[in-house]
Amino acid sequence: MVKNIISLLLLLLSTITVYSQNFAGSWTGILKVGNSNLNFVIHLSKEGGLWKAKADSPDQGAFGIPAQAHISGTGIEVIIQGGITYIGKMEKDDLIGGEFQQGAFRAKLDLSKTGKTPTVTQVIKSQRVTPPYDYDTVDVNFRNKYDDVLLSGTLTSPRQKGMFAAVVLVTGSGPQDRNETLMGHEPFRILSDFLTKNNIVVLRYDDRGVGLSKGSFINGTIENFSKDAMAAIDFLKKRPNVDPSKIGIIGHSEGGLIAELLAGQKLPSLSFIVSLAGPAIPIDSLMISQLYRIGKVAGMTDLALAHAQEINRKNFEIVKSKKPHHEAMAMILDNMKIDPAQLNSASKFELETLLLPSYRYFMRIDPVPFIKKITVPVYAAFGSLDVQVPAEQNLKSLKSNLPANPKTVLKEYEGLNHLFQKANTGAVSEYEQISETINNEVLLDIVKWIHGLG
Repeated sequence: MVKNIISLLLLLLSTITVYSQNFAGSWTGILKVGNSNLNFVIHLSKEGGLWKAKADSPDQGAFGIPAQAHISGTGIEVIIQGGITYIGKMEKDDLIGGEFQQGAFRAKLDLSKTGKTPTVTQVIKSQRVTPPYDYDTVDVNFRNKYDDVLLSGTLTSPRQKGMFAAVVLVTGSGPQDRNETLMGHEPFRILSDFLTKNNIVVLRYDDRGVGLSKGSFINGTIENFSKDAMAAIDFLKKRPNVDPSKIGIIGHSEGGLIAELLAGQKLPSLSFIVSLAGPAIPIDSLMISQLYRIGKVAGMTDLALAHAQEINRKNFEIVKSKKPHHEAMAMILDNMKIDPAQLNSASKFELETLLLPSYRYFMRIDPVPFIKKITVPVYAAFGSLDVQVPAEQNLKSLKSNLPANPKTVLKEYEGLNHLFQKANTGAVSEYEQISETINNEVLLDIVKWIHGLG
């Protein structure tokens, strides 16, 4: 769920073996997710000296997913919209060996060169938003004056005259566009449409460095992303149809965390927050729990889960520490019983990622002290099948630490996953296979709650 884990990766360079390095073309492989095998395709082309990329997940009905490719020597890194990163190395003219990464999920994925994309049945998404709209929609630009970054988004407003409550939508993990496009779904487009039809002004925007927004996503931290959200609120305050006393943030996952941090710092213009699966426990504890839940759903044995959990716990303690990079790396290798001489380039790169300064900074975040200072109304929602931000632990933290407020609502939705879809197991592999984007009960509850604030 963490943007910094995926987006702040460095390009793995390799100069040991040189092949023809003809990356142009279509590359396909089988991604194993739990008990499922999914076709995954990356299309690469070079235009004007720059590499272009798109990705397909045919089994899940996702085609032409925007991506950015970085290639040097035999090394390749592809950052794919939806918080996905593929890092690999050309091992033969027609074979790339590499790893698929999305949030805490990692899996080996080797790609073979092919001229064809697998033909499969697409999963039809049941919630789509298409023009014409019965509300006003306009593309806008606004500047984050704190970091001097120009952001691009879409503002949707009721057509009737009046002053309305307004919200900023803040995305979850990974480099996200304004619709939070992932796995064939567009959650923020659906959410924005529903809210605006119910007389709420909505601003959603591309993450910095994504889509039409300027700046660098890769070099961003959660502090930078928080300032982007602050800039969005500043923009809404100036809109003639926005009631400045009714401006809030709706954040999903990491976006919910950002909402909590800003509310805990008593941002003057923030009147309420909606946290959808937002972390409410220390991030290192969350990651340990997340990895455990994902492993359990994927079918790992209890013994393997316990062993992995202990290793992860010690690793994150090291990552959080102030130990110098070299010393911390040695401690991690010792904890994992790894001989540095036996490390391949992919494994070494993965371990180096743990010690990126921005990642270490993020792992030290504890939202609890901020939650204790929140005085504005909060609507916090979790899915009972969420494996990424487990409902039980995070609800418990909010109930224990959030100051009493008669308008605050803390709710667990039975049978919903991290994306608030009706799910079977909550596994990440299900997200794309579900036709629903956001459960209608959640949409109705959010609107009713915002209007009920008065």
